[in-house]
Amino acid sequence: MNIVLIWAWWTWMSWVAWLLRDLWFSNLVCIDWFQSQLTDKLKKKWIKTIIWHWKYTVNLDDIIIYSEAVIDCIEILEAKKLFKKKQKVLRLRNYFQFLWEISKYFQTIWISGTNWKSSTTALSIYTMSKLNAKFWLWILWSLVPQFDNCSYLVNKKIKTDLKNIFDYIIIWKKLNYDNIKKYIFVVEACEYKRHFLYLDLDYSIITNIELDHTDYYKDLKDYKSAFTQLISKVKNKVFVLEDRYDKILKITKEKEKITKVKKSRFWFKYILWDHNQQNWSLVKAIIKTLDNKTNIIKITNTMLNFKWLWRRLEFLWNNNNWSKIFSDYWHMASPIKIWYQALRWKFKKEKITVIFQPHQINRIETWRNDFIKVFKDYDQAFIYDIYAARESLATFKKFKIKSIQDLWNNFAKVCWWRYISNFEDIKKIIQSWKKNEIIVIYSAWDIDYKIRQNIRFSLK
Repeated sequence: MNIVLIWAWWTWMSWVAWLLRDLWFSNLVCIDWFQSQLTDKLKKKWIKTIIWHWKYTVNLDDIIIYSEAVIDCIEILEAKKLFKKKQKVLRLRNYFQFLWEISKYFQTIWISGTNWKSSTTALSIYTMSKLNAKFWLWILWSLVPQFDNCSYLVNKKIKTDLKNIFDYIIIWKKLNYDNIKKYIFVVEACEYKRHFLYLDLDYSIITNIELDHTDYYKDLKDYKSAFTQLISKVKNKVFVLEDRYDKILKITKEKEKITKVKKSRFWFKYILWDHNQQNWSLVKAIIKTLDNKTNIIKITNTMLNFKWLWRRLEFLWNNNNWSKIFSDYWHMASPIKIWYQALRWKFKKEKITVIFQPHQINRIETWRNDFIKVFKDYDQAFIYDIYAARESLATFKKFKIKSIQDLWNNFAKVCWWRYISNFEDIKKIIQSWKKNEIIVIYSAWDIDYKIRQNIRFSLK
């Protein structure tokens, strides 16, 4: 029997592998179709990692956990055929079904919203883990250097109890019922396809609501309806900032659940601009609710020691000419605008260049005018080949696009950009930039990994 994890390069799937390994599961197999920082890390942890599909034969007693982005891959299709043929219970779960199983046995805090989820979750994890032993298991999307570059954290004092819960979830071993809802579980949300509705929720934070995932949601009304459903599932409180309080009240009838959070001023060293105030305020509010004995000064002093996240305006290095290189995951216009304001505030006289690898044609076309406005603020902009995840020919028909090249040439022209399809040209741009210039790379796909591998920076 193997525990087979499919789409291992995805940060959320990789923590499943790391966590199970941490809980003494050794029969792990990770499958993906390309190599990344995360698959490299899995190999370093002595987890069997297979690059490319068709190389693993599914067995009848395998347990399979997968991302829905690869629901049509050969391993899942073969597993379904095998289980149907043998008429055996299908031990096949997508990632969010697996999270749902975990949430049933914990007091679950879900941090949701369109933007800033990872930084809010990471800050809450770091602060809670340092302040109070009540907090035991945390999961987020991004890697955190202070968590040994993992995207999860476990309180080692209860690893035996956690192993008992995960043994029950995965291989149906006997459960110690004293462990049910004994510990607190903090997890970052994902609203795509309403996945966050799987969970058994006790508390939630909503950072903001802005239309995204337009390949699934019809419009903003449809998008908001998912958060309405989320609020209805929360047993206790939902925390929102005061400037978004009225907007949240308009989408739910369960107004008694909504807790207004006053935005406090607090300047972190590792991060710039307004969203650090949001993160601090929301995290402070939920910690005080769950543990009112901890004073604000202690919370504040603890937060000051938190550093940065992987690929959240992450400073990579200076090139040979001492230009500063930053990498960021964002692929929406609004946060890219906020990061420009933050960079301009920090580097008042430097030239700021952006290299952008878009994530989905849907996003580019939905926010075309917003992208045009945002990137015209930068001193120079380059566009790299798109990561068109989950998209098909229907997307081209929807937006009347003749070809990818036609889309990029037109888009680059209206944005005053230069379209680059050759990665060697990207390398030359980065390596040749002059002193006192800033380069920021926005990408949800492979360009970040290529840059780290091909220039001179790698994730430890």
